[in-house]
Amino acid sequence: MGRIFAIMSGKGGVGKSTLSAALAEYYARRGKSVVLLDGDIGLRCADLMLNMQDRVIYDLGDLAEKNCERSQALVQHPQWPNLRLLAAPQMIHASDLKKKEVGRIITQLSEETDVLLLDAPAGVGRGLKNLLGAAAEPVIVATPDDVCLRDAERLSAMLFEKEEPRPVIVFNRVQKKLVRRGEMPAPAQMAQALDLPLMGVIPESPNIYRALLRHQSALACGDKKVVRAIEGLAARLLGEDAPLEAYASSPVLRFFTRGGEA
Repeated sequence: MGRIFAIMSGKGGVGKSTLSAALAEYYARRGKSVVLLDGDIGLRCADLMLNMQDRVIYDLGDLAEKNCERSQALVQHPQWPNLRLLAAPQMIHASDLKKKEVGRIITQLSEETDVLLLDAPAGVGRGLKNLLGAAAEPVIVATPDDVCLRDAERLSAMLFEKEEPRPVIVFNRVQKKLVRRGEMPAPAQMAQALDLPLMGVIPESPNIYRALLRHQSALACGDKKVVRAIEGLAARLLGEDAPLEAYASSPVLRFFTRGGEA
């Protein structure tokens, strides 16, 4: 049975799907068999991020309703044949899917793949709950702002109530310069406040958006710091030794920042 990671977030717009697609491509590049399941019912985007939008015929809804075979719903990546996508349905609601059927599909996929990535919908609604209870390891993606941190805390509390495995946290769009100046909390500090293990820190980079416009993953953005951060996160998720880059504030820069605001 392969590893199952549920990539989730307390709110939308934090880069969760971007990170899911990048992790899927990275594991495929390393020769692992990978399935990316887009669980965002009605708002699918993983097919666009992997440049596979013209290949999708059947989706998760079709598979759950037994309107197709599993081999028909799993779309093979054109460049990495060991990476397959199970797209989210566009024209139904999350409540239309039966949690039991989704769980059955997740279990079957995990038995035939090395890494199964569940790109969960944002928030704590029915769409997310359809994916719970399937032995997935929760990975919460958050940005370093108070609103997102509050939503991440709420999501973590919900997972605890549902007796899901303890989640880990990944902070996206972190700006080292702002951390050093004391304008942005250090990732380790935020993780400690949430009482969650810090699994990864992805730096802010305009190159990621440019890659998305080209329908490429963040691994193709050309920013070496971003690529190293994603590769390190992918390794740590599998239990491999990959040190986290240090992010810490500078007392000197904090002093001058406060002085400039006085």
